[in-house]
Amino acid sequence: MNQMTYLRNVKTVPSPSGWTPETKYIDKLFWSPNVPIELRDLFQPMKATVEDPRRTINFMNEHVNLIGTFPGIKEQKRNIKIKKLTDKNHPCCGAYGLFAAQTLHPKQLILDYLGVVEYKDGYEATSDYVLRYGTELSIDAGRCGNEARFCNDFRGCGPEPNVCFMNYMDEKSKHIKVGIFVNGNRKIKKGEELLVTYGKSFWAKRGVDMSGQQHKKQ
Repeated sequence: MNQMTYLRNVKTVPSPSGWTPETKYIDKLFWSPNVPIELRDLFQPMKATVEDPRRTINFMNEHVNLIGTFPGIKEQKRNIKIKKLTDKNHPCCGAYGLFAAQTLHPKQLILDYLGVVEYKDGYEATSDYVLRYGTELSIDAGRCGNEARFCNDFRGCGPEPNVCFMNYMDEKSKHIKVGIFVNGNRKIKKGEELLVTYGKSFWAKRGVDMSGQQHKKQ
């Protein structure tokens, strides 16, 4: 089943200021019907109180960067704001960016990355909004997602990324999610743009030579 067919069933919620109307706004992951139910249960179990024996040490090491108690999506939204980019020196001038709506602290979870969870190569090949979720899963925010899809690459905007994508597991729900986290040990001030690295492979696939591009590792 292709993405256009099952996206008709996406449940949307009221969108924030600055949202682009051609994209469906959601407040939780939408799972493609192509994802095997047993695989979905590994990432989003129905019962948090039941331990899944398939979640071995190797599985957790491969799919989870950190475990803890984290705020929900409603509280996360207080951290960010979408803004149209008007600086002519910005490589994305005329488009949109994601900015800190309040001071963000080192290692803090800022916002979950939401979209359509796709199985293997089920995501749209032309989408610029695909993140790896697991060895066989990805999240595609091309046609539906949340504010996290507006996080721009740091190249041409700043000396290094101030945020990063990480997989985490919430101890309450036992759900494995992808979130945007503050990178390194520096606070992000209110009004600063949140910048991530898309990775050199992202640009290489689009014909951009990144051989001379480097940034400091945190």
